[in-house]
Amino acid sequence: MKHMKTVLILEHTEEVFDKLTCDICGAESRWDENWSAKESEKITTTVQLYEEESLPSGGESRQTQYHICPACFKEHLATWFKSHRKSKPTEITSVW
Repeated sequence: MKHMKTVLILEHTEEVFDKLTCDICGAESRWDENWSAKESEKITTTVQLYEEESLPSGGESRQTQYHICPACFKEHLATWFKSHRKSKPTEITSVW
């Protein structure tokens, strides 16, 4: 879950990023939207549905997101996917 906080900026308030917590277990990320324990690593997990309608007169979009820590992603979500018709993820590896 993405938590926002209201802050005063030059005599007005606005919503800014506060913290990120897992929607399953409540664990808190350490680095904004990065779940890694180390600054030199990056681990992000988001399950998202993005819907958009675009017409000549204007458009509208809606995003529905679940923020899930890596442990819950592996333990709960991946396990659930594997139990349904033996689905397999697409895995991409990069080396630099």
